Amino acid sequence: MGQHIKCESLCKRYQGIKALDNLDLSLTINQPTGIVGPNGAGKSTLFAILCGFIKPSSGKVSVLDNCPDSSINKGKISLLPQDTSMFRAIDVNSQLKHYARLQGLGKKETALEVDRVLGLVNAKDFSKQYPETLSFGQRKRVMLAQSLIGKPNLILMDEPTSGLDPVAATEVRGILRQLGTEYSVVISSHNLTEIEDICNDIVILNKGKLVTHNKLSELTQSSQCFSLRLEQPVETGINEFLINIQGINKIEKDNSDAKSYLIHYHDIPAEQLQIRILSQLSEQNISVAELKKGKALADEISEIIKSNN
Repeated sequence: MGQHIKCESLCKRYQGIKALDNLDLSLTINQPTGIVGPNGAGKSTLFAILCGFIKPSSGKVSVLDNCPDSSINKGKISLLPQDTSMFRAIDVNSQLKHYARLQGLGKKETALEVDRVLGLVNAKDFSKQYPETLSFGQRKRVMLAQSLIGKPNLILMDEPTSGLDPVAATEVRGILRQLGTEYSVVISSHNLTEIEDICNDIVILNKGKLVTHNKLSELTQSSQCFSLRLEQPVETGINEFLINIQGINKIEKDNSDAKSYLIHYHDIPAEQLQIRILSQLSEQNISVAELKKGKALADEISEIIKSNN
């Protein structure tokens, strides 16, 4: 059963600036959902309103079919902010127990719950340490564990891997993928690779308004094209090798990356064309790093936002 979020004509103004501008949004979170948009799109403001931290200037909003700050929602909505802090000189285990007790858990339940959430984020090994002795990635995992205490119905995560090194970010994304099968999760992120990796649905915001809400698979495959990236640039380009393949009608070179191309096609099954492209390039001893259907997600989002301005 999915968790419901509904916004009707939702507005939030800060000294005359509209962070949210008559936002209409209806979500049933059955699987991980990503919220994306440029800086100033209203993502963080929306999260703060959904958690009941701030009130809208006007409009209506409901989360889990209740007002965000309703006592009925206590313990049912959890937020992992982008910038999180922990108490110094208090070990991880004790801090998490404190938050569990705040949710009304008894002493025995608290111990079991803290052990459970630490296990979910692979943080048991440093549960007795002070936060100041942990790496940034380890602290991020602890804060993720805190957001899971009490098995909330809905978890909102704002830039969950921001500031992490590539190895730590990969580990956290793996945890988030697993959590997405057990929890209703909404992720706000500028990292579109992260959104593609974790989420099934995507919401695009711009200037406080809803641009679109789609299945991610529909968005990334909406154009009949392939994104091609070579292992090494080729001097003569690939047009002469590919343009005569049946079904291909245009090849665009990425001006910012000499190894990348966009191949447009029509009237041919994608799988069949993919084999032809790989075969033709192999015959020319051209090594392919990646060939995938659809434009890069960033390009798709940019074009959608431009078309809605």
